[in-house]
Amino acid sequence: MQHRSFGLAALTTEMVKSGDRILDLGPLSSGTTQAFLGLNCQCHIEDLVEYLADNQHSDDPLQALEDHLLPKPANLKFDVILCWDLLNFLDLDVIQHLIRLLQPHLKQGTILHTMRYTGRNQPNKPRRFRLQEDFCFEYVDDPSYPQVASKGHSTVTLLKCMDRFSLFNSLMKREGMDQNVTEHFLEYDSTTSRNQVRSGGASDVSAYFRQVRDDEQVAFAGIGKTLAALPTGATVLDCGRKNGRNIDALKKKVGSLYVEDLHASLAWRKKMHGEGSGFSESMFSFDPGTKLDGVFLWDLLNFCSPQQIEALGELLAGRMNPGGQLHFLVYKANQQPERPAMYEVLEDERVAVTGIADGRSDRSLGSTADLMRQLPGYRLFSHHLARLPSGDSVQEFVLQLKG
Repeated sequence: MQHRSFGLAALTTEMVKSGDRILDLGPLSSGTTQAFLGLNCQCHIEDLVEYLADNQHSDDPLQALEDHLLPKPANLKFDVILCWDLLNFLDLDVIQHLIRLLQPHLKQGTILHTMRYTGRNQPNKPRRFRLQEDFCFEYVDDPSYPQVASKGHSTVTLLKCMDRFSLFNSLMKREGMDQNVTEHFLEYDSTTSRNQVRSGGASDVSAYFRQVRDDEQVAFAGIGKTLAALPTGATVLDCGRKNGRNIDALKKKVGSLYVEDLHASLAWRKKMHGEGSGFSESMFSFDPGTKLDGVFLWDLLNFCSPQQIEALGELLAGRMNPGGQLHFLVYKANQQPERPAMYEVLEDERVAVTGIADGRSDRSLGSTADLMRQLPGYRLFSHHLARLPSGDSVQEFVLQLKG
């Protein structure tokens, strides 16, 4: 079985610089070390597989971990830590102790990459990863690796025991990835909003593995008009899906880009608080003082009630600069896909539209006049018609915040 690691590809092609210091907690045999050495990085190997093999029945696993780790110079600070799948097989107290032992060698911005197993059938020992090409790894069942049951740690549980690390990106279910693996990037002492997109993030390498087909691309006239109307160094919010799409092209066209999957947040609130739940300030995780120049809602409003649209318009108005642009799409037919599609702005300002659901539901939005009444703080800036790859016709709106 194979797994294509978008995370490791992002590290080696976009994020790691010459001279960076890498701590690899896996064995030397993975082949990735050679890629980092080729970038003139300093690589340090700890091999926690060996620790697991020697100490899985230890009376004092924390002391055994201290004894296993190699002594390091006091001034050594790591830029990147590679955990592979090993955190799945360590108890939480061991993980917490590991972070404490490494803390003298961490600095603000240290990146930790790890792979977390999901699903029911989790491996009963760490996997040996053998690098093939294009950061595709073959799983090797190594008989020398110890039999240790996966602990099934959730992302939240992991973060609680990893003092001062915060999650800034997750990768899952992309083409070539093992569907039961989620890759996480954590950052030590991060000062950046966790939903702000940074250059050199893992989305940068999506195009490295996947070419957008011609029949997936749509020329939305309003996209060019929206981008042209933004000020230099604009701050923009994209309300589409967080994971599994390439947002680097959009990031390069604006100053600061934030991503908030509002449809997922709304679905979660419905699950927790009932069908009548709406949008709230808590859905925005960036600084309340951050003022937005543009917002891309994509097809979100098609899945909202009139009351939710009105509430969202007010929330965004409080976060936007006067004259800020609000872009969204509205389905024209009486039937629409049952969930939002995925939208990726490309370098030429065309948009790749994928993930359009086959299932259909009744259109919930009213007329254009009804929609404008639900967004009284905005004026119409631009209006166009377009057709999605599925054949669905949509209206494209660009509104401008009054004032």
